[in-house]
Amino acid sequence: MPATWTLPEYLGRKAELVETYRAQLRGPDVAPVPLRATVSVAAGSGVRPVRMRDHLVISDAGAALGGYGLGPSAPELLLGALASCIAHSALVIAADRGIVLEQLDVEVTGQFDYRGTLAVSAEAPVPPTELAYTLRVAGNVSDEQLAAIQTDIARLCPVLLALTQPMTITAHAERL
Repeated sequence: MPATWTLPEYLGRKAELVETYRAQLRGPDVAPVPLRATVSVAAGSGVRPVRMRDHLVISDAGAALGGYGLGPSAPELLLGALASCIAHSALVIAADRGIVLEQLDVEVTGQFDYRGTLAVSAEAPVPPTELAYTLRVAGNVSDEQLAAIQTDIARLCPVLLALTQPMTITAHAERL
């Protein structure tokens, strides 16, 4: 369990750690960090344990789709990843700028139309739509500082950028 700090204390520590890591990233032999997530569907239940590094998150569907509701759906995980990434980006940005936050909350909303993904309606969208986020902060933060944080989130948040900028995903299918 991590030490218990106030958010301002944590931001001070984070600023030091981020700057140290930036110095390391300026080295000559730095490469991108590989990312990996795997799923092996549980036979009989369809539950999808998602493994990332040493972490496990259970993803599941609701009863209407044969699931048990044991975890969030994949579209919900997408919103969760976005909320987490926006929050972390805001923390790094606040730490960099010396902005003292007393509290930071992020809410991501959207909607998902199963008529699209289940091919019930050609007019219904397949991906989640109407994604929006609200960043809520408490502390001595000016309107200008809050606007600067939001501008930097739009420029530096990896998951937000992955959702808003076109990218190529290479696909393979193999037999087990």
